Amino acid sequence: MKRRYAAVEPETQRAIASEYRRGVHGYGAPSLARKYELPVPTVQSILKRAKVHGDPVTERGHRERKLDEKQERKLVATLDANPLATNRELAAAVGDVITERTASDYVARARPVFTRKVIQDQEPEELTEDWKAAARRWVEHVKKIPLSRRIYADESAIYENEAPTRGRSRKGKPIFRARPRWAKKYTLHVFAGQSGVVHWELATKNADTKEIERVAADAASEMKEGEVLIWDRLGRSGRKKDPVSQHYSPVALAAFRDRGVRVEYLPPKGKYFNPLELLFNDLKSHYIRPAYPGNGQKLDYDTLKRIIEQYMNERAPTTLPGFFRARANGAAAAAKKLF
Repeated sequence: MKRRYAAVEPETQRAIASEYRRGVHGYGAPSLARKYELPVPTVQSILKRAKVHGDPVTERGHRERKLDEKQERKLVATLDANPLATNRELAAAVGDVITERTASDYVARARPVFTRKVIQDQEPEELTEDWKAAARRWVEHVKKIPLSRRIYADESAIYENEAPTRGRSRKGKPIFRARPRWAKKYTLHVFAGQSGVVHWELATKNADTKEIERVAADAASEMKEGEVLIWDRLGRSGRKKDPVSQHYSPVALAAFRDRGVRVEYLPPKGKYFNPLELLFNDLKSHYIRPAYPGNGQKLDYDTLKRIIEQYMNERAPTTLPGFFRARANGAAAAAKKLF
């Protein structure tokens, strides 16, 4: 086993430097190392410090940081304000007194840590004061409806070539996958409450008005009187005062009304208040895409339906309560100061 050495005492360091300076024949670094039972590199380091500083006993450690605490806070605040800022822009924010690489080192020391994330798109309408005011009014209104009585409904496209979008590999080594460009599209309809999925269907057609009416009739038969269906504004383009297509279809609305179910609509751009957005993301990211074959073959309808059925029966009842807490009353959106 390799011998471990303790720190060399200051007196020993000065004695080594003194003997070396006297220039006695045979008192070079190897001889001094044998005499004091130290590694040769250690003695060489002591002699080097003695030559540079005069005294080999000098404070050692990291070099003094180039940024003071105020500058470091400014650098981190710049990245907080603009997550897309480059290292060059961060260095410029503190007067270019550090290099781009050093800016990266300062960011790496920040707490909480900065991590790379996929950018989430946000439409311009979601940043206006009018939208924020409408979102606040909707949240205050919907809070009066108990979570236990709410049923959220939504549709999402499912493709036969749904595949993982991320992976891990060694630095500099790209990741490839076999994936056909064209694949059949299905429409997943989901009606879910806080405790589980009420109705779901993987349809082979797009969610046009006729399809919405057909699925609404099936879903309504499984809902209870007094429940409130919360839908997004699919079918309301803004060009018609009283829309009658898709989620505004009188036929679909009558199916719920006849069951004693009231229909409410999410505010414009209401994805931040819809728990099913999280359900779809969880289903696709952790169940459908990981099942995508490595040889590039498509996921056929039966395979997709089997995966979705297992998720709806086993996974959804445990995840929906958390999704409701995050989205149903806008808790996550409020925490992110979106409105």
